[in-house]
Amino acid sequence: MRKYLFIILVSSYCLSQEKSQVIYKNETVNISNKNNLEIDSYVNESRLITKSKNQNEYIISIPYDSFNEISDIKGSTTIIKTNKKHNLYSSSIREFDAEQENIFKSDTKIKQFFLPSVEDNSVIEFSYKNKIKQPRFLSVFRFQSPLKTQTAKLVIKCDSGIELDYKIFGDHQDKISFQKSSDGSIDTYTWLGTEIPEFEKEENMPSGLYVQPHVVYYIKKYNKNGISKELLNSTEDLYNWYYSLVKDINKVDQSNIKNTTLNLIKDKTSDLEKAQAIYYWVQQNLHYVAFENGMGGFIPREAADVYSKLYGDCKDMANLLNEMLKYANLESSLTWIGTRYKPYTYQEVPTPQVDNHMITNLVIEGKNYFLDATDKFCPFPMPTSHIQGKEALIGKDNKFSIEKVPVIEASENKTVLNLDLKIDGNTIKGTTLAKIYGYAKSELLNLLSNFTQKQNEIWKDVVNASNSKIILEPVELLKNDYQDQPSKASFNLKIEDVIKDVNGKLLLKPIIILPLKELLVDVEKRKFPVEKEYKFLYEIQYQYEIPNEYKVEFLPDNFKNETDFASVDIQYKVQKNLIIVNQTVASKTLLLQKNDFDKWNSFIKELNKQYNQSLILSK
Repeated sequence: MRKYLFIILVSSYCLSQEKSQVIYKNETVNISNKNNLEIDSYVNESRLITKSKNQNEYIISIPYDSFNEISDIKGSTTIIKTNKKHNLYSSSIREFDAEQENIFKSDTKIKQFFLPSVEDNSVIEFSYKNKIKQPRFLSVFRFQSPLKTQTAKLVIKCDSGIELDYKIFGDHQDKISFQKSSDGSIDTYTWLGTEIPEFEKEENMPSGLYVQPHVVYYIKKYNKNGISKELLNSTEDLYNWYYSLVKDINKVDQSNIKNTTLNLIKDKTSDLEKAQAIYYWVQQNLHYVAFENGMGGFIPREAADVYSKLYGDCKDMANLLNEMLKYANLESSLTWIGTRYKPYTYQEVPTPQVDNHMITNLVIEGKNYFLDATDKFCPFPMPTSHIQGKEALIGKDNKFSIEKVPVIEASENKTVLNLDLKIDGNTIKGTTLAKIYGYAKSELLNLLSNFTQKQNEIWKDVVNASNSKIILEPVELLKNDYQDQPSKASFNLKIEDVIKDVNGKLLLKPIIILPLKELLVDVEKRKFPVEKEYKFLYEIQYQYEIPNEYKVEFLPDNFKNETDFASVDIQYKVQKNLIIVNQTVASKTLLLQKNDFDKWNSFIKELNKQYNQSLILSK
C-alpha cells in the first residue's frame, strides 16, 4: 500500500516537471573493529526520469579499484502511468577498465548498466554494496549531482570505540543538517541534504570540489584489544604512513645515476646551477607516464629502473630527481602535495584525500624550491602552475614539515612585444619581436610539442590571439627550451583596412594587441568563480612612423587603472617622427570570485574603451 501511494505521489509530482530529478540518494557506511577494521558501504538511489531520450540519466557507472569490492548490484525501472516494474538482470551489467586521461596504467574499473525499459516519466532505482579494504581510503559523499536532488543522506554507523572526524566543503551548506546519536555500542552520524539544486559545470571554473557540497569523513583512532590505535588523528599519522611506503625504496645499484649526475654538474659552480642542470636533464629525458595500479599509485618505483627506462609517473620522476640532487650533495626531499584540483589542507583533513601528486623539494641557502618535472617545459626553478598556492608535505626521513608553494607573480610570466609600424594607405605594416617568459613560455612550448602540425599557428597566437585581423609572416622562431632565456619570435606584420581618411586627416586606433578584451563575465548566468592557470603580464610597445607631410593633431590621454585582480597602463608620446605607445596589461589573480564580477566587468569595459581610442594625423 505504501509503495502504491509513493507511485501516486511521484506521478502527480512529475506531471509538472520538465527535468529529471534525484528523488533520494542514500549511503550507509558500517564500520566495525571487532577483528580488524571492516568497512562496508551500502548505496541506494532513485531518480525520476522525465525524458527517456536522456540516456545519460539512467546509465549507471560505478568506478572501483583494488581497494574496493563492488557486489549485490540491483536495479529496477517503474513506469509511472502503468505502475509496471522492470528489474535489472545481472547479465546486463558489464565491466571494463576505466579510461582516464593521461593515465597509462590503472587498476580502476567500472561496472556499468542501463536501467531497463525506461520510458518518459519513469522511476529508476539502483543499489549496491561497496567493501572498502583500506581504512585510510574512506571516500567523500557528494550531496549534489547534475540533477536536482530532493534528498541526499549519508549515515555512518560505527562501533563506539572508533573515533571519526569530518568536514563539510562547498556551497549550499545551509541545506545540510547533521546529527549524532549513540546507543552505547554504536555511534551514528547522519547528514541530510534537502532540495539541492542541479550542478552545471562552467567553463574555466575551479574543481567541482570547491563548490559542490560534500563531506570528507575519516577514522582518527580506534580501539583494538583495549589499546587505542591512531590511524589519521593528525598529519603526523598521515606522514608516518607515507614514510612507511617509501623508506625501503632505492635499494638497486645507482652507479649510473651517480655518474650521470656528476657529469652534469662538473662545470657548475653554484648549487643553483647544479640543481638546474639536473632538473633540465630529468625534464628533457624522462617521459611522463601515469601509473595508478594498487599501491603502485603511492610507492615510487626504483630510481635505477626509472633512469634505465626513461619514463615514469610523478612519484617516479620526483624520486629520480631527488636521488640525483642528493648525489650533487644538495638538500632535497620527496614531497607530497595536492594540485589545485584539491581544495583541502592537511590541518582540515589529514587524509590521502588532501594530495594527489608528488614533487621534489630542494633547499638552497634556506629557501625552498618546489620542483616538478612532470611539466616538460616549466622553467627552473618555478613550481608547476597547477600546484601554486598549495600546501606541500615535505618528508625528511621520520620528520616532516608543511610549506606553502608560492604563487608566481604576473611579472614572471610576461610576454614582451615590440612593434615597429608604418602607415601604408589604409594598411599598417611592419615587424614585431616577441619574447615569452615563465608559464607563458611553458604553455607555448607544450602546445608546440603536442600539436606538431600547427607550429606556425601556435607561434602566431602569441601576437594575434586577441585580434584576428593581424596577418603575420614568421621570420625567426626560437623555442629556447631548457635554457635560461625566453622563447623568441619575429614576424612581418600587416593589418588591413584600419586607417580612415576623413577630409585628408588620418584616423587610426594605435592599440592592436588586445589582452583581456573578450573576458567580460556574464553575471546573470555565471554561478561559480573563474579560475586562471597563472597570473600574466603583457608589456607592449608600438612605434608608429609618422608619414611624410603629416603631423600629430590628436593623441589620446594616458590611462592607468589598477585593481586587486588586474591592471592597465597606457602611455602615449611623440618623439621626433615617431608615435610611441607603451601598453602594460596584467591579470593578477588565479581565482576571480563571484563578488568581484561587477568590479571585473567595470575594469574590462574601461579597458575596451581605451582599446577603441583613436589618434589623428593631419597635414
